[in-house]
Amino acid sequence: MKKEINKSLSVKFIDYEAENGYPSEYKIRKWARKAYLGQNKNSVNIKLASVNEMKSLNKKYFNKTKPCNVLSFPDSLTSFNHADFLGDIIICGEVVNGESKKFNVDPDKRWAHMIIHSMLHLQGYDHILKKNQQLMEKKEIYLMNQIGFSNPYYEN
Repeated sequence: MKKEINKSLSVKFIDYEAENGYPSEYKIRKWARKAYLGQNKNSVNIKLASVNEMKSLNKKYFNKTKPCNVLSFPDSLTSFNHADFLGDIIICGEVVNGESKKFNVDPDKRWAHMIIHSMLHLQGYDHILKKNQQLMEKKEIYLMNQIGFSNPYYEN
């Protein structure tokens, strides 16, 4: 029996086109819903950013000069338990696909990991402290396994 994926999460796409080897909105929605741990109706925005946009956002919010794969911006005006909007996920497809090639990982697996990772950030997980990092990674490994992918932190 196939396990039902949480449909109480609405995913809105901004500037997203499944091109250049990017996964479909269907796949991304499926991965995001799997990573949504709540029961109440909620929503998230997912935006596809260019390398330059991501570099600019990373500089503005984190004072880092390089583009990154994904950024998560939780909705700070509400708490996770009572919110109807989790926040925004900004993903740079060019960086994610580049990492997929660099690490010799299936692109869908890399994208799924980035969506799950960012969804967990929107729900309060972080990896600043070692114990929090271990908890977050354990949850990511579990969720990746639930959608048919192996441990994203260990590759052959």
